[in-house]
Amino acid sequence: MAKWTAFIMPACARFRASGARLRRVFFYIVFVGLCGTTALALASSFKVSSVQARVVGPALSLRATLELGLTPAVEEAIANGIPIELAIDVRLYRERPFLWDEKVGNWTLRRELRYYALTGQYLISAEVGAPVTRESFVSLNEALTQLGLLEEFALALRAPLAPDMEYRLELRAGLNVEALPALLRPVAYTSRAWDLNSGWTTWRVQR
Repeated sequence: MAKWTAFIMPACARFRASGARLRRVFFYIVFVGLCGTTALALASSFKVSSVQARVVGPALSLRATLELGLTPAVEEAIANGIPIELAIDVRLYRERPFLWDEKVGNWTLRRELRYYALTGQYLISAEVGAPVTRESFVSLNEALTQLGLLEEFALALRAPLAPDMEYRLELRAGLNVEALPALLRPVAYTSRAWDLNSGWTTWRVQR
């Protein structure tokens, strides 16, 4: 019986130590998020630098460059192995001179950034059909640059665009709070340090 006791106690101790470490990580991230000043939170943000949208057959070809500035709270979360998800919302409108513009397309692209401490690499991945393959980087800056780069991604159109009509595209990039661990979401919803969103930007569709 003594042998079994000797085996179980260290295992339980390791489990408790692992759980305690996880709680410390979350509490530290919460502390950083709550203590960040408004000026610091506003210093880092998301920005849509450029967008090129053009019709290619039955699809809308999209190229975009996003500037993704993170706050210390978000960087700390990533460094501790918590993944963040970038949500890129795209809307397509047909312009009408005497009525409100008609929305003819709506898409959301999702890309994830995660850090693996064992390999010291940042990995970018995406859901099926999103504009990225699984790629790894050795620095956070390199990973953020690639995360914010959309290259010739095709968005399927429900119907061909009318040749005699003008179209505009709206694009927004933001941190998806719903994709965070449940313990972190209340902090992310209430802290300016987690409010990373470019807001809607408008771009012309090339014909």
